[in-house]
Amino acid sequence: MASSKVNGKNKGSSFERKIANMLSARFMPVTGLAAAFRRNPDSGSFFGGSNTKRTVTHNLEHANFGDIIVPEKFKFSVECKHYKTGPTFAAIVKGKISEWDTWIAQASQDASNSNKTMMLIVKYNGVDEIVITSGDLGIKPILLYKNFVGYRLDDVLKLPDKTFF
Repeated sequence: MASSKVNGKNKGSSFERKIANMLSARFMPVTGLAAAFRRNPDSGSFFGGSNTKRTVTHNLEHANFGDIIVPEKFKFSVECKHYKTGPTFAAIVKGKISEWDTWIAQASQDASNSNKTMMLIVKYNGVDEIVITSGDLGIKPILLYKNFVGYRLDDVLKLPDKTFF
């Protein structure tokens, strides 16, 4: 029997919805909304990558950057990635993970365009979600990668509201 192939786009969209719902639930006391965070239907593609030039030709007042549409006062731009297999320990130690480099560049570009701090949420099968960001969140990191810091998502979500708003 042949194994069924996973649809990567559906897997990514499902993960984005999961993160949006998780953030909405966590920050409902602040926002007063059950769905303050939503999956971006464009997933950042309208202004991302080679389309970044549109940031100078379009009105950005209501633009959405990243994979998750966040409340206006939220300090982070959120990019999400869910893949089957994570990088090797050797790749992390060497600081040579081409996927991460690509994702970080994408997330950093969206954060810059939206005047927010980059938050890349990564999930690999069988491993808890991690947050990779450019800032020190004041909690113990689980990894350092180049100039970026990695934390367990569960730990990040326990931080006080003022960290995010």
